[in-house]
Amino acid sequence: MPALGYLLAPAMTTSFPSQSIRTKAGRTTLAAALAAWASVAGCAGDMAPQSLVERFRIIAVRADVPDGPPGTTVALEALVADPEGEGRALSWLWVACRLGPSLDPEACADPERGGIVGIGMEPTFAFTSPPLAEGEIEAQVMVTLAVCAGGTFELPRDGGTAGTPECAGGDGAVAYKRVFSRESDELNHNPGLDGLTLDGTDWSDETSERASCAGDSCEPVEIIAALTEGSAETWTEIAFGSPRQRTEEVYVSWFATAGSFERTRSGGEEPKVEWTPPEGAATVDFWIVVHDGRGGTDWMTRRIELR
Repeated sequence: MPALGYLLAPAMTTSFPSQSIRTKAGRTTLAAALAAWASVAGCAGDMAPQSLVERFRIIAVRADVPDGPPGTTVALEALVADPEGEGRALSWLWVACRLGPSLDPEACADPERGGIVGIGMEPTFAFTSPPLAEGEIEAQVMVTLAVCAGGTFELPRDGGTAGTPECAGGDGAVAYKRVFSRESDELNHNPGLDGLTLDGTDWSDETSERASCAGDSCEPVEIIAALTEGSAETWTEIAFGSPRQRTEEVYVSWFATAGSFERTRSGGEEPKVEWTPPEGAATVDFWIVVHDGRGGTDWMTRRIELR
């Protein structure tokens, strides 16, 4: 696939814009309002993730079929962290729109241009990948997700795009994901996490306990992620008219609510990182996310109780 298809990060997140907008129901209104958000994805760069999770965030978005033939049902879900308000009600807004030749996210989300291929308001979302026009090699679908924690969405009163939805009375976040529709013998699949080890021992329990520390006794521990077989796939890239075989560079991003990682992401066949725990008793949540650099994603979650 041409390199252009993978210029965007697997899932990019941002905070809500803080604009005062009131509610008007209707799916067309929703799609139009989210168009302004989608335009951010067109100019944003691949920002390194911040490992310390201190507030509500969308950490990752996963499509079960990140790259499939036209007519495929694509199901998406999000990895959401809410360390300060765990248990709060969440409101969800999904919009999927087909990018045109200009790859302009704002234009594709314009209801009058007919680019919208799906809208959802549940924690999970699905759409059917669009057909290819004559002469097209691929179609790209931009999925925009907005989540409001502990509040309600307010949408533009006039149904236009003068403002963007606000998470009123709560905390909000937005994430973007591109999904590809194409006919190929080299379709991309999600990488996988086969397991984790913590300080040399199997870390299969979702919740575990460790002794707390203080001062110099807070020494780093090593976390190792085991990838499933075949996570790093090989594909043919056409560069300057010539085919070239390439292999994915799979990497893991590390997130936690406390402590510190020596790095935010790790690559290689056995991604690993050192994590230094915080001082004193604490409950620490971890999110371990693997990316293949071409839109494929998987994750695991863990919790450590420091006593």
